[in-house]
Amino acid sequence: MGVSLKTIAEDLHLSKATVSWILSGQGEAKGFSLATIRLVKEYAKQIGYRPNLLARSLSIGSTHTIGLIIPAVGDTFYSQMTQAVEAQAQKLGYSLIVSSSEGDGNKEKRLIKLLRSQQVDGLVIAPAKGGGSGYRSMLSDQFPFVFIDRFYPSLKTNYVIVNNEQSSHQLVSLLARGGCRKIAAITTDMHLMVMMMRMRGYRTALAGAGLTADDSLCLQVDRTAYREDIRVQLDELLARHPDVDGFFFTTHYLALESIRYFIDRKIDYNTRYRMGCIHTTIALDILAPGMLFSMMPINDMGARAVDILVENIRSKQGFQVREEVLENVIT
Repeated sequence: MGVSLKTIAEDLHLSKATVSWILSGQGEAKGFSLATIRLVKEYAKQIGYRPNLLARSLSIGSTHTIGLIIPAVGDTFYSQMTQAVEAQAQKLGYSLIVSSSEGDGNKEKRLIKLLRSQQVDGLVIAPAKGGGSGYRSMLSDQFPFVFIDRFYPSLKTNYVIVNNEQSSHQLVSLLARGGCRKIAAITTDMHLMVMMMRMRGYRTALAGAGLTADDSLCLQVDRTAYREDIRVQLDELLARHPDVDGFFFTTHYLALESIRYFIDRKIDYNTRYRMGCIHTTIALDILAPGMLFSMMPINDMGARAVDILVENIRSKQGFQVREEVLENVIT
């Protein structure tokens, strides 16, 4: 068993409160002599005292820990986001606990409850479908949290997202200006507002280029089985529309899986199609060097989400909701 404050106090014939104040760095402020402060600190070091950081944090009402809940820790996009969030959290003096909801709203609700029980000071969440009751509980309790990458417009919450509709519009417009006349769209998770906005941008860009928005060119892939589903749907798409000359991907993993399909079908995709995608990965850069990307400012998103969260945490009298929309950059 570790050495306790009580042990030090009894050995030095001091009160437990005196020892606690000194070892928490507040000895001088409380008026203790330098000799007493030195005595307590040296004795604590001599007998190997290790402070209970959680108990100390709880006594001052903060653990200086925040939680991050993302849909998938293995996704390169979210691993980059985790790095950005952690870097800013450390800069502001906070530790980070990372959890994955696996896109499951029920698991996300359990994670919210678990992290709150562990006394995190606030949460950054890339929300999953069906997590509404967990969000409403935090709103009711005025518990600080920030949505990142995704949001629900029906909830008045902090969020940091990108301009999804405008980014998609720019990307598809460039494909059309490059000569594409029949651009297919591949998307998923259409329950998410950000995906709806990306598809809205796709359609308005087609209209602006004088092209028809044909629903049979729009594939909605089942995210839970996207590797199998995308192959089936691409087979059907190319059978219906063998003259497709462009592809718009609403997210990087759909682009990567489509390229796997093209390679398996021995389709010279780099020559045959012009393609655009929201964000990229190293693999896409290598496999599709001509693909256009609308790059999300991940570092800015992570830093801004943490800044907003910490502002909320430190605001003891309630906080003002912040809604941040950042711009992508086409590369």
